Amino acid sequence: MNPGKAEAYLHILSPEKLAEIQSENPFVRLSDAVYSVLETAILSSSLKPGSRINLSRIAEALNVSDTPVREAVELLAANGLLTETSGGKGKYKSYIVFDIDEADMAMLFHARKAIESTSAYFCAEDNRNLDMHKLLAVAKKFQEAMEHYDFSVAPQATEYDRAFHTMIVEATGNKYLIEMYNTISKNLKYLSARSCDFMPNERRRENLYKMGRQHLSICNAIEQGFPDMARSLMDVHIDFCYGCSIKNKTHS
Repeated sequence: MNPGKAEAYLHILSPEKLAEIQSENPFVRLSDAVYSVLETAILSSSLKPGSRINLSRIAEALNVSDTPVREAVELLAANGLLTETSGGKGKYKSYIVFDIDEADMAMLFHARKAIESTSAYFCAEDNRNLDMHKLLAVAKKFQEAMEHYDFSVAPQATEYDRAFHTMIVEATGNKYLIEMYNTISKNLKYLSARSCDFMPNERRRENLYKMGRQHLSICNAIEQGFPDMARSLMDVHIDFCYGCSIKNKTHS
């Protein structure tokens, strides 16, 4: 951590945040509570991509011992939120907050199209397993978040975005599509969070409004039973999100 940013660092990782989690669940393991605090800080970009994690400072900031911090950090690394590096011929480990490069973004968006556009097609063919009222409600919440987008609503926008797409995939009832989606779900969660970090750089606010309206258009095509249209609209939406993410990443 940059010593010049110590005050901000202590504000991000305060004992009070840890106490909030413990008050909600008195039986939570301390390392799990530390994990939750760090995960929130990373996904909200309070801890910036590329930042080096100092275990002793985290322990000091949260007023805990090094052991639960080490356990939490190792799990964060296993889950892809931190990148582990070694030095001194493997004697020393350090951890860096994850980032996602353009090649990874391209591959994940391609995977999304393969799974989610096909899922939209199947749901439009037969949407009996899809709660259309809930899907529409989530789509409207996403639209509202995008119309008032800034860093403060990024976590909510991410949540509504993933919920919308996950509902469509799961409603297909196709175990192979669902299994493929679950395989990349962790990566998609982090991609969505990181992509939302780039969106406040979007200078054309109408592009943010457009993303929100695209969810509603997909929802309508599914509800009206137009498979080809649902698939095409999902393709367009994912391509549009990819283009905006790449463009705004370069300005972040």
